[in-house]
Amino acid sequence: MIAAGAAKAIGLLTSLVSVPLTYRYLGAERYGIWMVLISIIAAMSFADLGIGNGLMNAVSEAYGKDDRRLAREHVTSALVLMLCIAAFLTVVGAFGYPFLPWLRVFNVKSQAVAAEGARAFLVLYASFVINIPLGVITRAQAGLQKGYASQIVSACGSILSLGGMLLVILLHASLAWLVFASVFAGILATLFNGWILFREHPWLLPSRHAYRGSSANKILKLGLMFFVLQCAYTLAFTSDNIVIAQILGATAVAVYAVPQKLFSFVSMVVSLAINPLWPAYGEAIARGDVAWVRRVFFGSLWLTLAVTVPVCTLLALAGPWILRVAVGKSLHAPMSLLVVLALWGVVSTVSTAFSMLLNGAGVLKVQTMIAVVVSLSNLALSIYLTRRLGVVGVCLGSIVTQLLIMLPVSLVLIRNLFRRLENTKTEASLGEAILLA
Repeated sequence: MIAAGAAKAIGLLTSLVSVPLTYRYLGAERYGIWMVLISIIAAMSFADLGIGNGLMNAVSEAYGKDDRRLAREHVTSALVLMLCIAAFLTVVGAFGYPFLPWLRVFNVKSQAVAAEGARAFLVLYASFVINIPLGVITRAQAGLQKGYASQIVSACGSILSLGGMLLVILLHASLAWLVFASVFAGILATLFNGWILFREHPWLLPSRHAYRGSSANKILKLGLMFFVLQCAYTLAFTSDNIVIAQILGATAVAVYAVPQKLFSFVSMVVSLAINPLWPAYGEAIARGDVAWVRRVFFGSLWLTLAVTVPVCTLLALAGPWILRVAVGKSLHAPMSLLVVLALWGVVSTVSTAFSMLLNGAGVLKVQTMIAVVVSLSNLALSIYLTRRLGVVGVCLGSIVTQLLIMLPVSLVLIRNLFRRLENTKTEASLGEAILLA
């Protein structure tokens, strides 16, 4: 646990250091383009059709039942599905790339700047496609509750990425090379993670004979629910930079993205701490350990609030000074933006704590329908408020839709979940008593 915590700290620190380095090197417009590119790729994260999340739940369930053969079938079947998706995306990217209107995508006037952004997108897209089948590794580790191993290796990858970016800056290379330096080490880290995973768990190694249509069908069906859920969350939470770029321009993206990076570290720390609870909830529910699920859920909720409220408040107050030291006086973030981002930091992490329990318990249908409503409402409200209020509006839209729709519905779903689990436990206890009698 200490090593995993140190790994998380290293990853966050390297990410924090990279923000002022890249902003100062690229300038507001080119940094804004980079943030738009990241948002576009993040918006495509649903391209695995939710198979990664479906695999994590399936492996967690098989592991809870101590069924190694079934776990291997799930991993092999998921890998085949993801390789097919990666091949399809490669063909689509090769044919579609030349026809994209890059000047309009980035909302810039310079053809040279747009061309540089296009080349950077090509590098980022290639890494995205490669990471789709590699996602089997991290999801299988998470299903086995071995996520700490991937965090340690990823921390080493983060250090290597930072070194690569420093080299690119010293050589005054293009944005495309900067993107390459930021993503290539991550791919190497994931491959090394795979070597560790399959060395420690050779029974999990994919095999041609382990593929099962039934496993693929189960993962795909489960994954499609996550797919819709991912689409909804992606539309709601990764479109901010794209909305700002289309309405206010690429330079305005930097005004929002740089302070948003500052507050995102709080969410990242909390998420790294509670994300492993997703498969843990699934395994505990499979065992019927309702008391553990209830205790850990409320503990994670209180821990989330205890961390995010004071830290986000402090960042909002000290934000102007931190940004001035980090990126200089060339970027001015209004205090209203910092306050709104602080509030969003608290709301988003609470929402994540709710989602971990609902996802681990497989409560997907209602959650998915509500998420679609929330995402569409969020996008429409964010566009409206951005036109009226500027960069503050895009974050306000997310806060309003979460507080008025998503969080109240999640509370009802969680209450019903605990009632159902308690009833199931009571029925099982009565059945055992009758058998003993």
